[in-house]
Amino acid sequence: MLAAVYSWEFRLPVALAPVTVMTNKSPDDVPKRATRSRVAARREDRRVRRTRQALGAALIELMVAEEFDAITVQRVIEKAKVGRTTFYAHFTSTDDLLLSDAERFFGMFAEYFERPGVAGHRVAPVAELLQHMRDLREFQRALDRSGRREVLYDLMAGHLAKLIARRIALLVPDAQTLSVPVPVASRMYAGALVELLRWSLDRDETHSPTWVDARYHEVVWLGLRGARS
Repeated sequence: MLAAVYSWEFRLPVALAPVTVMTNKSPDDVPKRATRSRVAARREDRRVRRTRQALGAALIELMVAEEFDAITVQRVIEKAKVGRTTFYAHFTSTDDLLLSDAERFFGMFAEYFERPGVAGHRVAPVAELLQHMRDLREFQRALDRSGRREVLYDLMAGHLAKLIARRIALLVPDAQTLSVPVPVASRMYAGALVELLRWSLDRDETHSPTWVDARYHEVVWLGLRGARS
């Protein structure tokens, strides 16, 4: 049960399975060998994804129960029911597993947010991230104990900065004319968001994720409008 509850993807707002692209070609137009190769590749991708998910869920479950530095690769692979060779085909250590899982998670969250109809006039998924992090409070405490929280927050800030830059470029006409360059503005807003999330988790229980999201974007758009004057 814990493996499901504490997996990175458990509470994402929508399923993040790869989107199937339909074409106008009939089956006869596609060489059978190429079709078989693609099917085999998809099966391999699914196996790799399941393996990575099992290892990540096992690590997070162990982190919630005990100190991170006491968790060995052997403990992780036993809980995930994965071979040692398979583990080392993907990761070099438990730290590498943790960071790789976080990278994948932040990438999938960005993919979700940039889907049509999700983001609206927002530059970052504030409400979704805060709700997800509140739902995983035990994992947040485990991160604190492990000493890896700041490393993951730095990683999150980097992903958010790239996402925010893309959103500003999309939403702000002539964004290149802003008095603050987009790469600088996006990094500032990403850093502010990480601090806001930290504060909301550590000190604020009264405001909803939707409220926090709205206040954050009020500040973002005030700044962006000011940078155009």
